[in-house]
Amino acid sequence: MRLNDSKDIAEAVRKARKALRWSQSDLADKVGTTQAVISRFESSGEARIDTLLKITEALDLQLLMLQKRESPLWDD
Repeated sequence: MRLNDSKDIAEAVRKARKALRWSQSDLADKVGTTQAVISRFESSGEARIDTLLKITEALDLQLLMLQKRESPLWDD
């Protein structure tokens, strides 16, 4: 699934959470944060990167970073 902005990511997280029948509090407990942090992320798409990685791990999701076009910056 290609997601183009933080709101798309937040919506995918919300759908994954609901598919597992978890409340925001359930996810927050698994991530080690508060329900308010999960709610804010799902509504605004804003979260710290470390929090987002914990959320995706808890939901058994994976974030991938892909190069849009050929660039010498990625040549190592």
